[in-house]
Amino acid sequence: MNKIKPEIKDDIAETLFIPLLSRAHESHRKDAILKDPMACELVEKIDYDFAKFGKITMSTTGTTIRLRHFDRLVQRFIDRKVTEDPVVVSIGCGLDSRFQRVSNHNQATFYELDLPEVINLREKLFPASAKDLTIKGSMLETDWMDMLRQKHPHGRFLFLAEGVMMYFNEEQVKSVIQNLAQRFPGCEIYFDFVSKWAARNSDKHESVKRTKARFHFGLNDPHTIEQWFPKLKLIERFYFISEEKKRWGLPGLIMWLIPALHKSFGIVGYKVGEISK
Repeated sequence: MNKIKPEIKDDIAETLFIPLLSRAHESHRKDAILKDPMACELVEKIDYDFAKFGKITMSTTGTTIRLRHFDRLVQRFIDRKVTEDPVVVSIGCGLDSRFQRVSNHNQATFYELDLPEVINLREKLFPASAKDLTIKGSMLETDWMDMLRQKHPHGRFLFLAEGVMMYFNEEQVKSVIQNLAQRFPGCEIYFDFVSKWAARNSDKHESVKRTKARFHFGLNDPHTIEQWFPKLKLIERFYFISEEKKRWGLPGLIMWLIPALHKSFGIVGYKVGEISK
């Protein structure tokens, strides 16, 4: 098999190989939390030194719980049928195969946003679909937001940022949230987060420490995000350690018993209320 050599130069973008490897590892387990056959195929097709990450046991458990939760969010969002034009946008999509995993994907339009070098790789590996479209750009830009708004004037949007926000500073994260909220009243925004303690200690993170990227944004109180924009309301708070307790083993038990550690890794969701005219 002729493997594809990725041309990934951005340090943050390179972290996409961590969740990809985690999904493949998990899929090979008999007690898998989630199966992702495409992840297994991609690992075999890509010419990359995956071995440098080691066993990534904790990362695999956390990534898979995160993945399953995001998949369920998307499934429920589409099933709600509150609009004839549901739109799911993955910010910093990497090589995620959510479109392939979610069973009701054909009832919505999916957009995969990432840097050009990532999308170029993605387009070599993923089948083309009129329902799963790619956007080359940065989440810090707004051109893609305006394009989506123009293409879907009556759409209802779900924005997901998975394994992304913690790599940027607070002002950058704030600008993204504000730009989305201004343009998409009624939308929902979900992202996973790490605590401020975890952000300060990313050089000790099981898998991130093996890359040149580091965490910069930490979140202790999810309600602080509500202060960034009027009509922004916290609608979900989920901690990874709350699920699959047996899989976490002794480290998980320790994290469960210490609240500060328990709340170090999770997902938050926000709803942007309709702004009266």
